Amino acid sequence: MTRSPIVNQIINQRISMSENIQSIYAPSLYWFAYQYHDGLGVSANGTEVNPKFNPQWVKAEYNKILEAFGIKPDFSIREDRPSRQFDLLENPDGETGRRYKYFTTNGEENYKNLEGFIYPQCIHDSYALNLNIFCPENPGNDEYAVKNLGKFNPKNRFNPPSKPPAEYMGQTLFFSAYLKQSPSENIHDLADLAKECWLSFFQLKNNENADTANFPPLYRAAKWFGGYLYEYGDPRDNLRENPYGHLLIWFLFDESPTEILQKCYWELPELLLYYHKVSKTFQDSRVFYRKVDEIVKNNETDLSKFSQSYLSQENVTNLSDDDLQFLKTNLKKLLKTSLIYSQQLRNLEYAKNTIAINTRNYQTILEYMAELAASPLEIFQIFGEKEAVIFQSQISADLNYFKQGYILLDTVISSIRGLVEVDQAERDRILQDQTQQLQDHIQAIGVGIAAGAIVASSSGLMLTEEITLPWQANHGKDLHPFAIAVLLSSACAIAFWLVVFFWLKYRRNAAKNKAAKNKK
Repeated sequence: MTRSPIVNQIINQRISMSENIQSIYAPSLYWFAYQYHDGLGVSANGTEVNPKFNPQWVKAEYNKILEAFGIKPDFSIREDRPSRQFDLLENPDGETGRRYKYFTTNGEENYKNLEGFIYPQCIHDSYALNLNIFCPENPGNDEYAVKNLGKFNPKNRFNPPSKPPAEYMGQTLFFSAYLKQSPSENIHDLADLAKECWLSFFQLKNNENADTANFPPLYRAAKWFGGYLYEYGDPRDNLRENPYGHLLIWFLFDESPTEILQKCYWELPELLLYYHKVSKTFQDSRVFYRKVDEIVKNNETDLSKFSQSYLSQENVTNLSDDDLQFLKTNLKKLLKTSLIYSQQLRNLEYAKNTIAINTRNYQTILEYMAELAASPLEIFQIFGEKEAVIFQSQISADLNYFKQGYILLDTVISSIRGLVEVDQAERDRILQDQTQQLQDHIQAIGVGIAAGAIVASSSGLMLTEEITLPWQANHGKDLHPFAIAVLLSSACAIAFWLVVFFWLKYRRNAAKNKAAKNKK
C-alpha cells in the first residue's frame, strides 16, 4: 500500500524538523523509583511477599547513582519510623520543611557543572526515591547536544533492574529540556526528537550492538503546562516486555511551564507512586490470570473423560477396584488443584481491590496538584479515568469467568466423592452381610460344639439306670441322671453367657463415655 503525497510530505517535514534540532537547552532529569517496605502481598509468582523496613537499601540505591557521577555521598538516612509518611534524610538542606539534599558534580569532565538533589521519602508502605540532576541555565551558553545525553546515564545507572526483587514496583524517568523555537502546531512533529533523546540517553543511538527492538513506542502525547509532554511505556507491560520502564519527556518553549510545575512538584512523587502501584498490580494480575487459565485448560480434558466414563448411567454402580482407586487418586489431585485455583482467584480479588484503592488515591492527589498549579493535568487524568478503570473492569470480567470454572471444579469433586461414597457404602453393606453370615455360622457351630461337649461329658450316665419314658408304666419318680446332667450343664452355660454378655456391654459403654469426655 503506497502513501499519498500529502502523508509523505507530513512525514518528511517531521523528520527534517527532528534532524534540524541537534541541541537542547537546560536539560533536567528526574528519577522516581518505588519499592515496598511494609505490608503483606503476593508476588507475580504467587508467593507471599513480606518486605522489611530497610533504610540502608535507600542509601545504597542513591550511592550507586551518585558514585557513577563521581560524587562522594554525604548524607544519612533515618532508621526510625515516626509516622506512616515522612522524609528519610537526617541532614537535609531544605528550608521548606522538606528534607532534600543538594549536590554538585566535580568528577570527570563528562559530569562537571551538573547540579541536583535527592529527596527520599516513606509514603505509607513504600519507599519513594526522587533524584534530580540538571545543567544550570546559562543564557547564551547552555546549549547541550542531543547526542551527549548518555552522559546523564553513566554506566546505565538509571536503567531499571534486570532482575527486580518481588518488592520492586517500578520507576519513572522524567526528562525536561528547552527548545529554541516556537511550539509547532502538531505535537507529533517533535515525537521523533523525543525518541532520539531517549535513544541517546540509554546509549542506543549509533550503537551497532544495541537492541532497540524492545524500546517502547510512543504511548501518549499531550500539551502540559504550556509544553509538550511525551509518554513512553504501556502501563500493562512488565520489565520483560519493556526493559526501560515508564518514560516521560517534556519539551519547553519558555520558562512559564517550569514555574507552574514548581507549585505542585513535591506532590509528584506520591502521584507516580500510585501510578506504579496500579500498573504493577495489573501486571501481576495477568500472571494470576494465566495460571488460572492454565489450570482450566489442563483439567478440561480430564473432566470431560470423567463425565463420559463415570457419570453415564451404566457405569454409576459398576466400579471395579481399579476404578475406585483411580477415582480416589484423582479426587486428591482435584482437591489440591481446587486449593491452587482458589488461591489464584483470591490473588485476582486482591489485585482488583488494590487497584481500586490506589486509583482513588491517585485521583485525590491529582486533584490537589491541579489546585496548587491552578491548571489541569490532562495527560495524568487520562490514566486515572481510562486505564485504571479498564484494569478493574478486566479483572472483574476475569473473576466472573473463572468463578464459573471454580463451580464446575467443585461440582466434579462432589460428584467423585458421591460416586466413591455410594460405591464404598455398597461394598461396606456387602461386607457387613458376609460378616454377619460368618458370625451366624460360627455361632451355630459353637452351639453344636457346646451341645456335643455336654452330651459327651454326660454320656457315661446313660447306662447307670434304665431310661424310661413318661408314658411307660415303669418310669421312675426322679429324672434320669443323664437328663439331670444335661439340664444343669445347659443352665450353667446360659448363665455364664449372660454374665459375659453384660460384662462386655458394660466395658464398651464405659469406653464410649471415656472417649466422649476426652473430646470435650
